[in-house]
Amino acid sequence: MLPPRRVLVIQLRRIGDVLMATPAVAALKRRYPEAVVDFLVEPPSHEVLAGNPDISEVLVYRSDGWQDYLSWLLKVRRSRYDWVIDFMGNPRSAILTAASGAGLRAGPSHVGHRWAYNLRMTQSSVTRYAGREKIRLLCGLGVPDTDTDFLPRVYLGGPQAPDPAGPVALAPASRKPTRRWPAGHYASLGRMLRERLGCGIRVLWGPGEKALADEVVSGIGPGASAPETKTLAEAARVLAGCRLLVTNCSGTKHLAVSLGVPTVTVHGSSDPASWTPPDRRHVAVRREDLDCVGCGFNECPKEPACLEGLAPERVFAAAAGLLDSVYGKKGA
Repeated sequence: MLPPRRVLVIQLRRIGDVLMATPAVAALKRRYPEAVVDFLVEPPSHEVLAGNPDISEVLVYRSDGWQDYLSWLLKVRRSRYDWVIDFMGNPRSAILTAASGAGLRAGPSHVGHRWAYNLRMTQSSVTRYAGREKIRLLCGLGVPDTDTDFLPRVYLGGPQAPDPAGPVALAPASRKPTRRWPAGHYASLGRMLRERLGCGIRVLWGPGEKALADEVVSGIGPGASAPETKTLAEAARVLAGCRLLVTNCSGTKHLAVSLGVPTVTVHGSSDPASWTPPDRRHVAVRREDLDCVGCGFNECPKEPACLEGLAPERVFAAAAGLLDSVYGKKGA
């Protein structure tokens, strides 16, 4: 296999999925340092790729109709990529890959439109952290599966180490109900962190989430605030000043991991083995006594006991233990 000169990586959306592709891009550049690697992504996820030294150009995909889509097909083809790696695997990205004219077109083997790819990447039968799994998917391209640098990274400027004296961040939102720990539980947790550990609290929110953030802040009371952030870069700067994030399984969690901020993640339908890195600074909490936990559903056919029945006291214990483990007494 000849080393590529030009490579296009496609992961159009989802902040967490885009971040999880960055370790694979870094591994690809380590294996083929002379290659030019571009990345195709939709807004606002493109913001987390700003300044990434492994990416030559971030191509911001905006398409309002078939004419825009056609122009992107032509743009990709005219760029004469040697390889196109489609981590997204949806119909749009598959057609972009097929139309690219690239000699090597890699994409997932389990999708119905796998005809678009001449190198089909097969998902492991063993559940692995997503950042590590994406590196493994590149084995067929000569990238070794021995790389241990599998944590996502962002390069947004400012501090790259958490502040041991900073507040604790809470991220109560999730677009999936089966990943959303109740707002009242977050408020109870915030009060425990304030009253028992003296922590200030920052509640993070994005578009359409202000009412939820205000509910949590109101439930916590003094010492809590919900700063407005208009871009992912602004959210990252707030998060980088915190000592810890307690969160649902969401893009905010992966942003914190990228910034080196320790995380406690509440899991309901999601699998911690896929989304929590094997690293002592990141822990997962869930109801292991339930047979249905980790179901993968976006809607619960019953009552979501995995979330409603997960007591704030348990999550507080995990947070206090992690603060002590990472920072010692100065953090807890």
